[in-house]
Amino acid sequence: MAREPLPTDPLEAAVDGFTHGGEGVARVRGKAVFVPGALPGETVRLRVVEDRKRWARAELLEVLDAAPTRTTPPCPVADTCGGCDLQHVTPEGQRDLKRRVVREQLERLGGFDAPDVAPTREVGTPLGYRAHARLHAAPDGRLGFHRAGSTEVVPVEHCPVLTPAAQRLRSQVGDRSGAVEVEVRADGVTGASGGAVVLQPGPGPLDVPQVDGDVLLEQPDGSSVALSGDGVLEVTVAGLSFTLPRGAFFQVSTAAAEALVEEVLDAVGDPSGALVWDLYAGVGLLSLPLVRAGAEVVAVEGNADAAAAAVANAERNGLALRVEAEDVRDTLDDWCAPDSLVEPAEVVVLDPPRSGVGEDTMRTLGRAGPPQVVLVACDPASLARDAAALAGQGYRLERVVPVDLFPMTHHVEAVARLFR
Repeated sequence: MAREPLPTDPLEAAVDGFTHGGEGVARVRGKAVFVPGALPGETVRLRVVEDRKRWARAELLEVLDAAPTRTTPPCPVADTCGGCDLQHVTPEGQRDLKRRVVREQLERLGGFDAPDVAPTREVGTPLGYRAHARLHAAPDGRLGFHRAGSTEVVPVEHCPVLTPAAQRLRSQVGDRSGAVEVEVRADGVTGASGGAVVLQPGPGPLDVPQVDGDVLLEQPDGSSVALSGDGVLEVTVAGLSFTLPRGAFFQVSTAAAEALVEEVLDAVGDPSGALVWDLYAGVGLLSLPLVRAGAEVVAVEGNADAAAAAVANAERNGLALRVEAEDVRDTLDDWCAPDSLVEPAEVVVLDPPRSGVGEDTMRTLGRAGPPQVVLVACDPASLARDAAALAGQGYRLERVVPVDLFPMTHHVEAVARLFR
């Protein structure tokens, strides 16, 4: 029997859940209704805007009974800009929600029973932390960020989550430069000057700005041409010096990078004399602290520029690091083959992209049988799937630490340690 469609008139509902995408979940006639902006424990007035067979989505019209963690957003465009979706929650409340999401994803997607998930680690300040951002130009030339779920641009002159250095670069670029996208990358976390601006030219003339840093033009193929400087940034993390080539992935701030390094080192324990594979190693953010702590590290990174930077970063810090500029999946297929002569790792550290490692690759790693795996994930669902794939190979999930690298948003990093 077909289910009767949900009403489109405004209705009241109790919110009792929260998705890993940052939406509240209410139940209306037994169907899960996702409500952006709503929080668990609240009673709200909503209007259903999309009704599917198994779920629905609604817009929040009014909060009738607010959660104690609800607060006034610090940004005037928080309700329209898609950059931050949790500004209406206190920082403590945000961290509680992120811990809840990590635990629920491990239970529901990963099949883990009562996983040990630590309280979410606070990192730095909830505002003024982001040293890297990509802005888009509205039809009138003003820069801003996309509205949630849309390509419409919400103009933003001052973004409260940018570091002062990043905000200064954005202000120096100004509006109506002729660029359709502007990427700002600052060197420092707080007030340090310097950085780089990458402009994606539009169809018309381009007014190249004068900024406190390098200026590059992004080409259609994703490469860049330097107009001034070379776009290479320098940062110091945990006492180690890193160069960051244009396009190489790095955390949103050095405070975030240092927190991640600390959690990974804590999860690994004493690595003295151990052979460690650092997979998806990037520019060596995790590899170099592990080498300094006494490990023999082999870093694998598929991006050639990042791999070259990892080699250079090891040299500039006087550390011995072997870097393989190869695809992680192909490398593991070779290293973990039954007839492989590669020395097996005692610890494997993985820091994959948001999509995760993938079931096939995790099964390959599991068959190789490293005694310990430390998995870094920026998506709770990917974490749950990857950890479950290892659990199927005889691994035990010991502990997971969520790390709040992206305050004011639903995004959360997590560091998990598994033992065979």
